[in-house]
Amino acid sequence: MVAEHFPQSNANPAEVVFRYAQPIWGQPARVVTAEDVLRQSGRFTQFVGPFDPNGTPLGAAEYARLHAELGPPEHLSPLPAQGELAGGASLAQYEAYRATAGFVSADGRTVEFEVALRAGAQQTTAALDATPEVRKLVSEAAARSGAVASGLAGEAAALYDVSSTSNSDLAHVIPVAIIAIGILLALVLRSAVAPLYLIVSVALSYLAALGVSTLVFIDLGGSGGLTFILPFLMFIFLLALGEDYNILVMTRIREEARGRPLRSAVVQAIGMSGPTVTAAGLVLAGSFAVLALVGGGGPGGSQIQDIGFGLAIGILMDTFLVRTLLVPSVVSLLGRWNWWPQHIDPAPPSAPTRSST
Repeated sequence: MVAEHFPQSNANPAEVVFRYAQPIWGQPARVVTAEDVLRQSGRFTQFVGPFDPNGTPLGAAEYARLHAELGPPEHLSPLPAQGELAGGASLAQYEAYRATAGFVSADGRTVEFEVALRAGAQQTTAALDATPEVRKLVSEAAARSGAVASGLAGEAAALYDVSSTSNSDLAHVIPVAIIAIGILLALVLRSAVAPLYLIVSVALSYLAALGVSTLVFIDLGGSGGLTFILPFLMFIFLLALGEDYNILVMTRIREEARGRPLRSAVVQAIGMSGPTVTAAGLVLAGSFAVLALVGGGGPGGSQIQDIGFGLAIGILMDTFLVRTLLVPSVVSLLGRWNWWPQHIDPAPPSAPTRSST
């Protein structure tokens, strides 16, 4: 209804901001140049600025004249008597000029445009993805109009910045965490080989859980995307939890391998440690599943559901697939190479005793 009856209004616009060295009422044509560059790009469906703030257009020259005759717009009172208007301005022009206070700073050097992106509404992934190109366009408009600074603000731009920062942090955190965990596993297991495939197993679990979350919420649920914090939380939880389970299972396998053949040691170790891993995984996955089931109401509910489901499915995969099937299978296939550079020999089978007659 707002879009239909109030086309100049937008409940959630993006903001394009330009900063000039001198007040614009001295050279308002600079703002017109920036506006022309933005309009001609075809990237916007709605456009509100200082020379059209409330549906009554003001030319650049008219804006400069009204500023000279009426003074700063933020000092004007609303709805004056017709006789009080200076310079023969109509009441519509007076109100339009007074409305420019929302788009021009008090010192006249900062100008804002409120725009709606053709790519989509501010809360959509399409608007977020369009942010880099829109910023290039804003920089071009700033250069051609002589602005000393420029910027794009709004929900989509803010989410793009947060998402980019999160992805950059994740790219730095992952290698550091993997190296630290790898060193600890090597010290605990006294092996240079086992940490390699144990870390790979956690990575597979992480990527698989992230893929399932994408399928469920985006492809099946029709969501515009996953919350930016989900990949980071899933990595931290699954890395910590997965390696915790790895240490529990692998140390048990190592102990059993000293007294029996490796395949038999794996079966015995999984049988002894499996109930502990399964119980812990079910309890933790169940805790996060509650968020996925009841977190849909209220602001940010979909994000809570994303986090709850993603963590729950990742923990279940790690518990029932990686730790129960994948890791034991790799251990059995590698044999004595699991403990390289050390070598663990199973205890020789005891010789049968000869019964006396």
